[in-house]
Amino acid sequence: MKSTKKSKYNWNMVVFLTLIPLIGIFGTAIYVFYNGVVWQEPVIMLTLWFLSGMGITMGYHRLFAHKAYKTNTFVEWILMILGSMAFENTVLKWSSDHRKHHTQAETENDPYSITEGFWHAHIGWILKNTPDEKNKVKGVKDLEKKSAIIFQNKYYFQIGIIFGFVIPLIIGFIYGRPLGAVLWGTFLRITLVHHATFFINSLCHYVGGRTYDFTSTARDSWFVSLFTFGEGYHNYHHKFQWDYRNGIKWFAFDPSKWIIKALSYVGITYDLKVAQDHLIWESKINSLKEQLNEKLQDSSANIKSAYHDKLNSLNIKAKAIIETWRNMELKYLKDKDNFSSKMIEKFQNDKIIYQNELKSIIRNFKVILSNVKKNRVSISLSIHN
Repeated sequence: MKSTKKSKYNWNMVVFLTLIPLIGIFGTAIYVFYNGVVWQEPVIMLTLWFLSGMGITMGYHRLFAHKAYKTNTFVEWILMILGSMAFENTVLKWSSDHRKHHTQAETENDPYSITEGFWHAHIGWILKNTPDEKNKVKGVKDLEKKSAIIFQNKYYFQIGIIFGFVIPLIIGFIYGRPLGAVLWGTFLRITLVHHATFFINSLCHYVGGRTYDFTSTARDSWFVSLFTFGEGYHNYHHKFQWDYRNGIKWFAFDPSKWIIKALSYVGITYDLKVAQDHLIWESKINSLKEQLNEKLQDSSANIKSAYHDKLNSLNIKAKAIIETWRNMELKYLKDKDNFSSKMIEKFQNDKIIYQNELKSIIRNFKVILSNVKKNRVSISLSIHN
C-alpha cells in the first residue's frame, strides 16, 4: 500500500490568501479605472474594516484569548459575528494559536515564531501544513461552552459569507454598483484586515521599541497601531498580556481600549484588568538594565568600573521605591473600603512622588546607557539619597 506524502503547503489556504489580495487590490484598481469611485464604496470598506477589525481586537484577542475584560452574552455574539467577517478562523482556533504564542513564545511550539523568519511569522505559518499534534486546538476549554462560540463552530463560513459578502452585495444593489461594493467592502477590506493582523506577528517583532521587556522580540510600534486599532504596542502586550489596554499612555492610539473603557461606564463591560503601575515602572527599569548589561559586556574595564557604583546606587534606590509602592498598593487594595478621603488623597500623592523619583532614575539610566554606547565616562548624573 503506497503512502502519500503530505504536501508542505495547505493549498486551499494558499489559493484563498492569494486570490483575496489579488482581487482586492488589482480587481478594485481595474474597477475604479473603468468606473470611477463613488463615496459609498470607501465608506463601506472603512466601516466594515473597522467593524471586523474590532471583532478581532476587542473580541478574538482581548476578550476571548486573554480574558482581559468581561461582557454580556449579547456583546459576545456581536463580537463573534464581527470577527467572523475577518475570515481569520474561529474564535477557538485563533485563541488556541494565540495562547500558544504567548506561553511558548519563540520556541518550536510557537505557531508564528519570529525565530523562523519574517515571512513565516507574517503569513507562512498559515500557508504551511503543520503536524497534527502542533495544529490541535488546545488550552481553550474555558471558551468551549459559550453559546456564541458553539454556534460559530457550526456555522463559521456561513456567518462570514452572510455578513462579509452578502451584506456588501445588498448595499451595492441599493446604490446601483454591487460589484464595486463587493470589491471594496469584501475583497479589499479582508486584505487590509488580514495583513494588518499579520504585521503584528511579523513587523512588530522587527521594528519599534522594547520599553517594557528588552529580552522579548516583541516591539512597540505606534505606526502599526494606526491600522490595527491599537494592537501595535506589542512589547507592552507581551509583558502584560492580561491588560485590556495595549497603548497605556493617554495619547496612545488604541480605539479598542477606548471603546472597552467607555462601555464599562454603562456596565456593558466590566472586570477590566490592568497591570499595576508599580509593575509597569519596574518593567521599564528592568528593560533599561537589560540593555545596559548587554552593552557593558562589550565595554572596557574602565567603563565598567566608572559606572559600577552609580548603577548599584540607582538599583538600590529603584528597588526601595518599588517595594514601598508595592506594599502601599497591597494595603490599599486590602482595606480600601475603610480608607478616608484624606488617606486616598495621600495615597494618590505618594504615587505621584514615586513616579517622579522613578522618572529621575530612568533618566539617569538612559544617560549612562548613552555614555556606554559612546564609550564615554561622564559624571553628569543626579542621584539623590
